[in-house]
Amino acid sequence: MRLKRAIHIVGCCLAFFGSAAQADVYPQRPISLSVPYGAGGSTDGIARKFATLLAAELKQPVLVLNQPGAAGTLQLGNLARARADGYTIGFYSYSTATFTSQLMKVPYKREDFELLGGVAEFSYGIVTPADSPINNIQDLVNQSKTSKGVFFGVTGAPNNFPFLKLQKLTGGSFDQVTYKSSAESITAAMGKHVDVALQGPSEFAELVKAGKLKFIASASDFRLPWFPNVPTLKEQGYDVGISGIIGVAAPKDIPEDARKILEAAIYKVVASKDYKEFLGNDFGIKNYPASSVDFAKFVDKGFASMRDMIKAYNMKL
Repeated sequence: MRLKRAIHIVGCCLAFFGSAAQADVYPQRPISLSVPYGAGGSTDGIARKFATLLAAELKQPVLVLNQPGAAGTLQLGNLARARADGYTIGFYSYSTATFTSQLMKVPYKREDFELLGGVAEFSYGIVTPADSPINNIQDLVNQSKTSKGVFFGVTGAPNNFPFLKLQKLTGGSFDQVTYKSSAESITAAMGKHVDVALQGPSEFAELVKAGKLKFIASASDFRLPWFPNVPTLKEQGYDVGISGIIGVAAPKDIPEDARKILEAAIYKVVASKDYKEFLGNDFGIKNYPASSVDFAKFVDKGFASMRDMIKAYNMKL
């Protein structure tokens, strides 16, 4: 009887400690994924697909939280202040982190984040209202030198880079109007509230095909696959081109086990055929399956290169 009782007690202890250990395995509850722009835009659409696939990988819901404002810096500020427990992560925009943060006073710094990996590489194009007299980049530059100037609609960096560079190169007048989502900036161009807008092809492709907008240039270093007959800015005589990288970050000092699990899951999702095809088919952009180490190196180099660009183009705080 004593032996049976001892075996029973040992068994209960093992069951208790086993269940306790299981309870400590990350993650045990839903995870929040913050996004720097409003619902309805390309970044939001990308985030929702990413969250669905990441949730399947982690076996926990991943909830998308849209936090637009302050040219994308509001979301990063909130992320930097979030509890570092592995249950709050967010999209981390390369350009917002490395460029905008050096032009604006922001409540965070590079060291406030744990970078977890890459997600997507954006491509960009410039559109005008359908009946605009602007049909190409030379027309755009010509108008910028008149009393009208050019008003361009963007969500922030890097979408504003080409216009800032064109202003420096040509001496024209380019004034920025910032919107909370890419969809809003495209709607503003269609409604003639701005002269041009610069966004990803998924935002304007159907409107261009329907004759409601004109696509006048690829702002990437290559012609967009959906519009192979429209030349790039460089092909139109101006050495300007951008690419936008987005990754995932968490507040610094998250638990080591959570960090490792998140890094592995994020890389697996981004490198998957499902996600790659989704980005290409629905948004005309590429997946960016960079490891946390490679993404961090890319970002850290970006601070120096963006600082040089700010000085070279005499950009103001």
